[in-house]
Amino acid sequence: MKLSQAVQEQKQQQPLSSEKSQKSRFDTYLQVITHADKFPHEFDPKNPDEVHHAIPFRFNSLIVGRVLPSTLTPLIEYNDAQAPKPFDIVEGEYISFATWVDSFDKRNQVIEDLLNTWREKQTFKVLKGWRNEIFPVYGDATRKDNVAFVIERAGTPLFGISQFGAHLNCYVREPDGSIKIWVARRSRTKQTWPGLLDNCVAGGITYQATTKDTIVRECDEEASIPPEISKQARNVGAVSYFTITEHGLVPETQYTFDLELPRDFVPTPRDGEVECFYLWSVDQIRETLLNNEWKPNCALVTIDFLMRHSVITADTEPDYIDLTYRLHRKLEFPTPHKNKLASTTRAPLVVTSSCQQQ
Repeated sequence: MKLSQAVQEQKQQQPLSSEKSQKSRFDTYLQVITHADKFPHEFDPKNPDEVHHAIPFRFNSLIVGRVLPSTLTPLIEYNDAQAPKPFDIVEGEYISFATWVDSFDKRNQVIEDLLNTWREKQTFKVLKGWRNEIFPVYGDATRKDNVAFVIERAGTPLFGISQFGAHLNCYVREPDGSIKIWVARRSRTKQTWPGLLDNCVAGGITYQATTKDTIVRECDEEASIPPEISKQARNVGAVSYFTITEHGLVPETQYTFDLELPRDFVPTPRDGEVECFYLWSVDQIRETLLNNEWKPNCALVTIDFLMRHSVITADTEPDYIDLTYRLHRKLEFPTPHKNKLASTTRAPLVVTSSCQQQ
């Protein structure tokens, strides 16, 4: 398909004003970020909202997740029915694995058995969206990969597990130096956020996958971008936030990538995840962000892109510093730190300098 033909078709597919999201419009980009990063920064014990009463999921001295009261009740019922009990639960304070659950394999089995039971009993709606994707839970420094256990992706919100993904901003540069951005519209049949706007390519980072491998794989599956192009994507940073959905708690970090596509290349939906792609000016991007048409976390990735490419600047955006802070929330959970093997000992680097006077 030629670029001019593709863009013309995409213009025809753009939503008319009457078809736009009926959700509230934002006045500022800071409101866009807050829409995604909405888990409280401080707990208020007097607030009846259950998010203020989420208790830690502890692994040794670390917090690897948070559990809402609405999840804790079924967890206690399940735990009491097992012998021996797989969890230590102190109501109002924390949950942790029981002392006998003392290995990577045992922890994995305990989580798998629990989620399979809840899935069979239809305890939680979120498990209807079972992905067969295994996500790592970090926090075991005795392992080279720092992974304490793994969990089915669909079950992560029930335990407030910190998730990691990779998002790709694809753009083209016009002859006048301006840029246009490729935007995906999510399939209206997707289990999550159907029909909303999305980054060109994105995906969760599964157990033992790398960030770049995830980008290359998702480029092929979602947008028909071949490896010889997608491997040129550059890792440019990360955004982090802690959101709340109808299914539970979702703390996430998204590694961000940029890829300048050839002007004559058109991303094409392949696996059904994406309905279509639009090639939009930055003005169209800004309008749809404020019009609440984006998947919330993808809006954050896009704002970060606009800031890095000087579309949003310190001289034009009054909330510029606050945007910077809010795009990089410090989460309380362990990260994918890779423990280095001390296989070699290096001599210290000695730097010398001298000044000669004339």
